[in-house]
Amino acid sequence: METRIELVKQFTVKGYEMNGPVSEIPKLWDELNGIIEEKGATPEDSFGITLGMGNGNFHYLAGIDAQLAEGFTDTKELTIPEGKFIVAKVEGGVGAIPAAFDALLRNPDVKLRHSYGFEKYIHPIGFDGYETEVWVAIE
Repeated sequence: METRIELVKQFTVKGYEMNGPVSEIPKLWDELNGIIEEKGATPEDSFGITLGMGNGNFHYLAGIDAQLAEGFTDTKELTIPEGKFIVAKVEGGVGAIPAAFDALLRNPDVKLRHSYGFEKYIHPIGFDGYETEVWVAIE
């Protein structure tokens, strides 16, 4: 898997969160995408942020840049702190995300930093489809 290192300035994501089984995540994305369409927002990126895991539950936020989510109701805002991340493109669709995260987390060449890990979905305006990347905070 090819990786790169990115230095990110702090940014804020606004969206919808859940705390439950992983099988609930698609419903969260359906909700977010429905609101994006209803409000006419035009994000080129969206984010799936892992807030925590344990006891079979997954605490997760699906969102977009907070500035593009004006007028969205019942949302949660989350700030991703500035710092370095190791990034990899996900090959093989959404089902390959856990393996991509696992590979980055086990990379012996980096020291992990306590922060949020996230998926970044890149969908430029005017193009169908999207690319998926996983981002893990490092020192």
